[in-house]
Amino acid sequence: MKLLQTCTALLVLLAFVSPLFAEGQAVEEAPSPVKKYAEFTLSGTYTDTKVVSTFGTSSTKTIRGLFKKLDALKTDDGLAGVIFKIEGVSVGWATLQEIRNKLNEFRAAEKETIAYLESGGNAEYLLAATMDRIVLMPTGSLNLTGLRAEVLFYKGLLDKLDIQADMLAMGKYKSGVEPYMREGMSDAFRESMTALLDDLYAQLLNHIDEGRDGIPTETASDLINRGPFTAKEAAHEKLVDVLQYYDELVTTLKAASEDEKVAVVKPSFERKRTVPDMNSFAGLMQLFSMLNPPQRAQVTAENQIALIYASGTILPDIDSIFTPMSMITPKTLKKAFEKARTDDSVRAVVLRIDSPGGSALASDLIWRDVMLTQREKPVVVSMGNVAASGGYYIAMAAGTIVAQPSTLTGSIGVFGGKLNLKGLYNKAGLTKEIIAHGQNATLYSDYGGFTPTERERVEKMMRTVYEDFVNKAAAGRSKSFDDIDEIAQGRVWTGRQAQELGLVDELGGLDDALSIAKKQAGFTEDDKLNLIVLPKQRPFFEQLIEQIIEDTEGSIQVPLQLTSRHPVLSMLGKQSQHLLAWLSLFGFEGGTQIVTILPYDISIR
Repeated sequence: MKLLQTCTALLVLLAFVSPLFAEGQAVEEAPSPVKKYAEFTLSGTYTDTKVVSTFGTSSTKTIRGLFKKLDALKTDDGLAGVIFKIEGVSVGWATLQEIRNKLNEFRAAEKETIAYLESGGNAEYLLAATMDRIVLMPTGSLNLTGLRAEVLFYKGLLDKLDIQADMLAMGKYKSGVEPYMREGMSDAFRESMTALLDDLYAQLLNHIDEGRDGIPTETASDLINRGPFTAKEAAHEKLVDVLQYYDELVTTLKAASEDEKVAVVKPSFERKRTVPDMNSFAGLMQLFSMLNPPQRAQVTAENQIALIYASGTILPDIDSIFTPMSMITPKTLKKAFEKARTDDSVRAVVLRIDSPGGSALASDLIWRDVMLTQREKPVVVSMGNVAASGGYYIAMAAGTIVAQPSTLTGSIGVFGGKLNLKGLYNKAGLTKEIIAHGQNATLYSDYGGFTPTERERVEKMMRTVYEDFVNKAAAGRSKSFDDIDEIAQGRVWTGRQAQELGLVDELGGLDDALSIAKKQAGFTEDDKLNLIVLPKQRPFFEQLIEQIIEDTEGSIQVPLQLTSRHPVLSMLGKQSQHLLAWLSLFGFEGGTQIVTILPYDISIR
């Protein structure tokens, strides 16, 4: 009996003690909480579209691709913050502002953001200034040196080659002819360029003021005048918060929290790719697969918004086996707009423009398709780094125009003319004998300048194109001819200035344009946005086969994109693109010598 009582007591005691022991064991075995920081690199060039290569699309980083990754980081509940390693950023002003706006969203999401710089210039610093903390490598530097505008003039080169550019321009500020006819800026060109730089500089100071407490615009201007800075100087002036090597930054983060572990991890969307073995057939197939990733099945949706990209110089339709995505042609965009216009599932269109312009005739053909589409459904334009001259021409029929504060736009004006190669021919020992019937038969000849009557005809044609440009802009902006003519004259404006003048409706980026299109299409805030991206990018071989099928008798020409890779032209850098575009525009006959294009672009360094 006593034994039974003893066993019963032990069982009761065990019943009380076991849960406590188990609970204590569970507490001891529970893993410590982990505070995670993702490491993400912002570097290189970000473009609207991928570059098409022979086998497929390249690994070019796109704006939309970047934003998808940033959204994934922003909404990841498992992350306490993000360390952004910023290095070698090469983008235009509007792209920079678009990325800044996206980075600012992390503050609303209550995610800590840390910028790490080994060194940096204007672009890197303006991105870093959006973040909670800026860390600079102790031996690094901060190259805040202000802004400068550089325009390359070709007249001296043309003179050495004995080539004369016989050009005319419509608009006081239409400076497109100056690099080919002058050795420096005219007063009007200098006035326009100075006004642009003044506004962009003011925007730079405002960005620093917004991001760095204790550095108002006046102080920022003074600091820039004293730049560049060593790392110690940058820290002393509070341009950066701390000087550390990257491993020291990680150690600091880990030491800052006693109650939880800190880990720096790679983003979940990043996966390591192995380099294929090029010595095997399987490796070659793997490379081909990497260049042509499997296309996701298109989800048929009843409610869609078409996103149409127009990037590059605007050129007439050319008989080529390959049209690179850095060129805009009427044929390509016509197909895109017809698809968007006739597809009942497409409720609105967003036209993303990043173009300095080009052929006036090609611009008008594209304008026509924008106008026809606007009659059927809402068209919203999103302007990138530049949408000026012909780039503005193709935008002005849209119902709503959205631009970044630094977008280069406007430049409503035209110029035209031809290259007189007679001197070059003679230098090479070549001469021409010309027999002409018709007073203006030599108008398009490259063996001489314009005669007085030819010049009169070209000038009248250009005046007609200019007036048509102004009239269409006035109709699109609901203004009078005189109102637009006053702010036209070939004058280039920033997006902020253009909004004040009524050439632009809203300031913002692609996301803002998509939101406006969504609202105008009748979607609610809760409706999911289904995008159809046009025109479809296709590899070189696919386009080659299509052209062979369409026109087996057509001639095959070398793509301009391949020509631009010539070593001699690459020495000129971006200026070679302007020169190639200009030569391409004036290489066509039949009246395509009237163009509307910027002779320069502005990038931030």
